[in-house]
Amino acid sequence: MKAQRMLVGVLMVAVAFITCITCLTFDTAHAQVPGDYPNLSAWENTWFKVNLSVNVYCFDNIGVKPKPSAPVPQKMGSSYVNIIDWDEINHILTAHVWAKEGGGWVQIPESLEITYFAGSDLKFIGSAQIVTPDDVTMSILFVFTGKKYKSGPKEGQFILGGVTKLSTIGSYVLEVDDVEGSTERWAGSLTISGPMVPESSLPFEPVP
Repeated sequence: MKAQRMLVGVLMVAVAFITCITCLTFDTAHAQVPGDYPNLSAWENTWFKVNLSVNVYCFDNIGVKPKPSAPVPQKMGSSYVNIIDWDEINHILTAHVWAKEGGGWVQIPESLEITYFAGSDLKFIGSAQIVTPDDVTMSILFVFTGKKYKSGPKEGQFILGGVTKLSTIGSYVLEVDDVEGSTERWAGSLTISGPMVPESSLPFEPVP
């Protein structure tokens, strides 16, 4: 199975990122007025180190049993997500993704667009639908969770150390083998999770 390429497509090589949504809030100190869009500009210039994993069932052919006997779990390692912009008109967060390739870190050319759906500035849920040229379709439910210092020299800054983080609460993955003559296909789910990290901790020099 092309599991690694499929998972990379989630955040790293997706050519068509159709929709993204972003998240619920329960922090009463930053609760939004119902009907008002929150200002997510504070998330600009932030970084997340996320781990990727996938759990899929393999179908040898069409017409086989609807659920194979056992899923195939695979861990895909880490990537870095950099939120670079908040579009307050269209309510879209734009992100760049960095992946490790050939022993080094590279920025994936395609940007990741995350369209706000519900929640406040400190916790929001997001749904993404992705289609790649090699017949991989994905739908992902993201959660951004943030907490800020309320006083002191870091007042207003995000609290790091795993407190502010990016995760998923649901997803599906469908893939049809793109090898000519093959009818093999896969169906399952994926997870993405990791904390916000300081730029100084990156193992590479980000592109300006």
